[in-house]
Formats: sequence, structure tokens, C-alpha cells
Amino acid sequence: MRSRWKLWSDRGIPIPILGLVAALLAVATTVGVMSYRNWDLSGRNDALESTLADYRRKEADCTAAIKAGTDFLLAANNFDYRKPDEWTAKMAALTAGPVHDYFATPKVAQDNTDLIKAGKLRKTATVSDAACTAQQGGAVRVIAQIDESTQNFQTPDPVKTTSAVWVQLSRDSGSWKAVDSGRGDQALRGDLAATQPPVAPTTAQPR
Repeated sequence: MRSRWKLWSDRGIPIPILGLVAALLAVATTVGVMSYRNWDLSGRNDALESTLADYRRKEADCTAAIKAGTDFLLAANNFDYRKPDEWTAKMAALTAGPVHDYFATPKVAQDNTDLIKAGKLRKTATVSDAACTAQQGGAVRVIAQIDESTQNFQTPDPVKTTSAVWVQLSRDSGSWKAVDSGRGDQALRGDLAATQPPVAPTTAQPR
């Protein structure tokens, strides 16, 4: 029985050339496999770099939003009847959208000033902890715990409380601004109850 090698040799095809062709095919196959692997690894690296970039962006947004949310909570929960104008000015500066429009209205500013003065309202607060709970596009929700101390003309001794609060923030001209806030799980969108000072008691007149 004649081998194929003998047959090819009889037809004038040198055996070394066949070996060279086989070797070249093997090299081409190896190069093709390696090229595919490099392409696949490159694609995975690109995807990983994109994921890392997205993670870092979200982390940076979260850090900035926590800072803005903390500033807002401190402004919202620190006021003094001896200098009430500062409170409304800070609230307008740290908010955006309808909440900003509310505090930027001159009549609202005057009403809040009169209310704080009439009730001799004083409040101090510190933020003991804060964290991001939700991020979507240009919006971040921050939850926090605040320690509060409140006084008015009826209760001259400070009343101390601890509250869970949240702030919804969005980008506004490159900065993070508060657009909504609330206490606990209760949403107060629209009525601004979380950002107004305590209502002055009406059962007695200021001394």
C-alpha cells in the first residue's frame, strides 16, 4: 500500500515543502488563537476600565452629595431669633427648584423672619452620621442622623432629640443642591414641612 507521502513525492511535490506548509499552518493557527485571546482580553480590560471609571464617578458624586446634604441639614436645623435673616438666606443658597424659589421669595423670607422672632425660636443641631442610599443619573439621596436641641419662649430649657432625616439632591450649575427633604420614611415633597422652622406657640405672647 502506497503512502500519501510516497504518492506526493512521485508527483514531484518535495516532502520538505509539505512539512513547511504544515508548520506554517500551525503557526498561523497559533497566531490566530493568540490574536483572538488578545482581542478578548483587550475588550475585557476596556469593560473593566469603564466599570472602574463609573464606580469612581459614583463614589465622587456620593462624597460631594453627602457634603452638600450635610451643609443643608445644618443650615435647616440651626437658627436663632436674634439673627433670623441668616437662616432664610442660607436655605435659598443651598437649595434648587421649587424649594429654592420658596425661600428666595421676599414675602416668605419676611414671614419666616417674623415667625422666628415672635417665638424666640432657637435651634442647634449636629449631623452625627450620613450616607448615600440611592444614586440615579444626576440625583442622589442622602440619609442622616441629627442630634437637635430646640428652645422657644415657652420652653427656655433646651429640648434634645435625635432624628433620622433624608435629603434629595441634584446637580445645579455644577453644584449639588437640595431639592427635597424629610424625616424618617415620611416624604414631605411639596409642603416643605421638613425645612421650615418650628411653629411658634400661640397660647401665650412673647415676653
